[in-house]
This record gives sequence, C-alpha cells and structure tokens, in this order.
Amino acid sequence: MGSTKYWYLALASSLLFIIVSNVDLFLGFYVKPVYVLFFYLYYYASTKKHNLVFLIFQVSALIAEIYFLKDLNAHFNEVIFYFIIATAMMLITFVPVLKIKPQEMKNNILIEPILGVIFCTYLIGHLILVFYHYVPNKVLFIIGASLLWIFTIICTVIPLRNRHPYNIHLYIIAASLLVECILGFLYYYSIHISLMLATLNVAICVHKTAVSSYFVKIIKVRSDERDYY
Repeated sequence: MGSTKYWYLALASSLLFIIVSNVDLFLGFYVKPVYVLFFYLYYYASTKKHNLVFLIFQVSALIAEIYFLKDLNAHFNEVIFYFIIATAMMLITFVPVLKIKPQEMKNNILIEPILGVIFCTYLIGHLILVFYHYVPNKVLFIIGASLLWIFTIICTVIPLRNRHPYNIHLYIIAASLLVECILGFLYYYSIHISLMLATLNVAICVHKTAVSSYFVKIIKVRSDERDYY
C-alpha cells in the first residue's frame, strides 16, 4: 500500500476520532491509536525506513493525550511527563535543521514573527497566571509551560533561518499545540462543554497531522541546498 493511502486512512481515522469522542469520550480512546498507527505507516511508506524518534513521539503523545482527555487533574504528572518526552523528540528532530547555515534575515520579514512570539508569550503567561492555583503539581506546570514557550520560539525561528517552503509546517505545529494546551485547561478547569471538547480534539488531530507531515518533509529540507528568499 502506498504512502498516500496511509495518509488518507490516517486523516479518515482522525475525523472518526473527533466524531466518536464527541459522542462518547472513552469510546474515542479506542479509535485514537488507529490514526497514530496510520500516521507512522505513512512515514514508513514514504521514507522506506523506521524512525525511533518519530515512534517515541507518537507513543508518548498518544499516552499524554489519553491521560489528558481522561482526567487532566487526576493524571496531571503523567500528562506533563509524556508531554515533555514528546516535545523533546520534536526538538531532537529540529537539530539538523538548526545546523543548516542560516539565510540573511531582512527586517521586513521579522515584524510578523516578533509579534507572533509576543502574542504566544502573552498567552502562555496568561495560562500560567489563570490556572496556576488549580493544578496539582505547580513545579511540573511551570516546567511544561516553559517547554511549550521554548518549543514555540524554535518553531518560529527555524522558518526565519531557513525559508524552505516545508518549514511553514512549523507554524501550524506550534499554533495547534498552543491551542490544544489552552483549550485543554479551559475545558477541565473552566468551560466544561461539548463544543470545547470537540474543538480540543480537532486541535489535537491538526497537530498530529502537521507533525507527521513535517517528519517526512524534513528530509527534503535537510537535503535541499537551494536558497529561499
């Protein structure tokens, strides 16, 4: 089976997860591993090789999301622990791209990313201030929020250093993860409604889709020596 078929199967199972989870959250847990499997098979079919870093990312993110959706407060330590592992796997993936010689940064392209970083910093800072007194482990909460901020900054810096078209994926990855975290805390500690849960699940699937695509595209980013201005 070609990689395209696995890609569409992963998208279809992601959509099924969103629909099923909105009807029965615990039933959705059984669908979740399916799209994770298809995303990994898509990677393998596209590259013809296994990737331990990508596999660890998928598994740790899956565990974190299940704990997250099941009961964030009861499994807070587990959520943050596996979130740290998943994020670390992404950062390891970024290392070869960060080693590529940076291109000249012109002032006219810096304004929007700087505003984006300021906005993300505000959102994460506000997230900490609002939910700090609710979370059961405040130290882990600060560590997780700090790692989220660092991850967001790196996802913003890479497309500036190397303006390969595929690096645009990083904006989607960072934005969807930020939205996922904010909606998750809002859902469990403030606005416990089905619409919020459905939007949270959409953000989770968008993030997984963008990451899975970028893990394949990053091979082209590393090997493409053309300049992008």
